Amino acid sequence: MFDWEDLRYFIVFAHEQSLSGAARKLKVDHATVARRISALEVR
Repeated sequence: MFDWEDLRYFIVFAHEQSLSGAARKLKVDHATVARRISALEVR
């Protein structure tokens, strides 16, 4: 099943152009951003 939250993380990553920048924007650890993007790729 598609997770819209994973897509949101990817969009922020694409906008910020880095895991660290996306993590700061989303107020999470960079590993969380990487995990969400990976999950999106798998789906």
